[in-house]
Amino acid sequence: MNTITKSAAALIAAAAIGNANADDQIFVGSPDGTVYVADSNTGEFTYFACFCFGPIVSIQPIGSDLLIGDSFGTIWTIDGQTSDTIAAVWVAPGMRDMAIQGEELLVIDSQGALVRADLNTGSVIETIDTPIEATSVVVFDNTMYVGGADGSIHSKSESETQWKHFGQMNAAVKTLGVRPNALIVADDQGEARLIDWAGAPDDGYYVTTDVIDASYTGDLTLFTQAPGAVHVYDAETSVLVDTWQVPVPASAIFVRPGSVCKADTNRNGALEAGDFSAWIAAYNRGDFIADQNNDLAVTPTDFSAWISNYNQGCD
Repeated sequence: MNTITKSAAALIAAAAIGNANADDQIFVGSPDGTVYVADSNTGEFTYFACFCFGPIVSIQPIGSDLLIGDSFGTIWTIDGQTSDTIAAVWVAPGMRDMAIQGEELLVIDSQGALVRADLNTGSVIETIDTPIEATSVVVFDNTMYVGGADGSIHSKSESETQWKHFGQMNAAVKTLGVRPNALIVADDQGEARLIDWAGAPDDGYYVTTDVIDASYTGDLTLFTQAPGAVHVYDAETSVLVDTWQVPVPASAIFVRPGSVCKADTNRNGALEAGDFSAWIAAYNRGDFIADQNNDLAVTPTDFSAWISNYNQGCD
């Protein structure tokens, strides 16, 4: 895939700032290996797929497809529309969490080690030294964030050789998630926080002691609860606004943008210059949100489609 750079920025015409409308798909995995999907407007879940080999610990996007990781260390690639299995690789036993970084996987194994593996084969490339026993991992803007059993969060960009202390929770980090403006963190005592990318946390709020995973849609932050629920919080006020019931016990969660404003690639609700940088990053990672012409593939033609979508603005 060709890499697109900012040299094309002069092609962008001015567009009015508008709000993005969320109509996202919410994918929730279960300890029994099933995956359910819901529309964010209704919160009503329907069956999507079953792997049935073990607890699902992570759901990640890869182009228009999904990667499903289970606790046995298997990572399944499935068609994001039909749920058909495309491929499967084995990485590490007792997998706790995973993330995608370019053409590679970041996997936390049963001992809390952070492992880098080939995305296509699952072959281990290296074990990355971390200052903690890792429990969760995410990647944002080419920077790795890991949460630890001691409640600490550390970050390291591709250009850095040392980890930096990014934040601290009162108990072991249960999950990390990403919003455009902040890192979502929840610990195993039920406390949740948003920590902005400068490292400044909010005051925190109680979610539930059996929180499993976190994500977001629009102005809402989502947390899965083990017995089978998704708790929905207002991202600004941290107030619980809804609870969606899942037909099975819940574990991993992933939100795929639906009929949103396509050009709002940083998903902050406005069209702005930052959306171009966000599209470049998404394209180079092969992320689904770079698919601007809706052909279920990330290709160079999506660049001209993004320009068109940007210039059309959003309702």
